[in-house]
Amino acid sequence: MIEKRIFIGLIAVFVTMATMAYIGINERDRMAEFAEAQQARSIQNGAAIFETHCAPCHGNEGQGIPGRAPALNSKYFFTERLKELNYQGTLESYVALTVAGGRPVKTTDQYSEIMPTWGEQFGGPLRQDEVNDVVAFVMNWEATALGEETIATPPPADDPVARGKALFNNNGCSACHAVTGVSTGQVGPDLTNVYEKGEDYIRQSILDPNAVIAEGFSENVMPQTFADVLSEQDLNDLIAFFKDAAGQ
Repeated sequence: MIEKRIFIGLIAVFVTMATMAYIGINERDRMAEFAEAQQARSIQNGAAIFETHCAPCHGNEGQGIPGRAPALNSKYFFTERLKELNYQGTLESYVALTVAGGRPVKTTDQYSEIMPTWGEQFGGPLRQDEVNDVVAFVMNWEATALGEETIATPPPADDPVARGKALFNNNGCSACHAVTGVSTGQVGPDLTNVYEKGEDYIRQSILDPNAVIAEGFSENVMPQTFADVLSEQDLNDLIAFFKDAAGQ
């Protein structure tokens, strides 16, 4: 009888341990997906803030504007900037400090403009989480940083493909989605050939992102606000961009 109770007890312990291990494994996967979704949202929010507050000086795609502000989307920025300053912290912390505190001193060469303070702790308009979002967006350029610093130019007014590409980049889409020759994002599905699924599918995916979730990806990652911020012309331009990317 005692042996039977011991045997039952051992089985109970084994089942409990197996259950806890199963929950632990799935919890790690769930937390990883959550962290990935949070990072994607941070990049998206940072893209919108950058376009409003930073692009006028640093360029729409971070290439910098000579005489105003330096390039951020460049190999030099990611590999040499901290060495130039002899800054001992991380590049993320440097970007965060610069965004929050600004650069109140005029210098020569590429830093001729005074950079305002953006962090609310220094009297600026951005909360700390918004500063962090800008940092996430800037750091997202690292993998595909430009080899040369060039001036960003606005897309031609009569070129819907160029306008669509600019929308794709400036709204943070390139941070999450890959398009051959344009971006390498992996948070969302590859959109190189999305045009093959039809224009209605593209419109629905932009305006109602949770309507159809691509296999292997999670819902509530893509912002739900594009229906409010994109015009009909913007949608047409994005479709033209995807059509061109698919070679059609």
